[in-house]
Amino acid sequence: MHRSGFAIHLILLTTSLLIGLSGPKVSAQSRDSLLTVYDTQTIHSFGSIYIKGSKRLTFRELSGQFEQGVTKDLYEKSRKSLALGRLLTVVSVAALVSSAILRKNQQTGGFALLAVGVGFNIGSLGLRKKSTELVDRALWQRNKEILFNVR
Repeated sequence: MHRSGFAIHLILLTTSLLIGLSGPKVSAQSRDSLLTVYDTQTIHSFGSIYIKGSKRLTFRELSGQFEQGVTKDLYEKSRKSLALGRLLTVVSVAALVSSAILRKNQQTGGFALLAVGVGFNIGSLGLRKKSTELVDRALWQRNKEILFNVR
């Protein structure tokens, strides 16, 4: 009986050592896999520059990176907000140039166009900021889904 107790302890000790030694390797493999996915599949934004792995993506190319659902919806809202912001920028510049021409020729309406131009410019800045926030949320959600298989 004394020998069987020793044998059981030896088996338990050996099993514990094997599990202990293989445990870090298992977690290291999953950590390495997670780092590989992070390095190759996640998208990072640096202002208006987007990077996936070692490839640079344009805002338009981001469209193909989102699957149907929340992330695609956020991207589409961001795209529409950016388009409207760009349109307001063009209208703002046209109003400001028209205002300068009217004021130079001492015609009426110059100050009104100046106010309209400044207002449109401020509105375009707000829309562009909203667009950036929406695409950042879409990228964050997408990266979370890629890394952790969560939806």
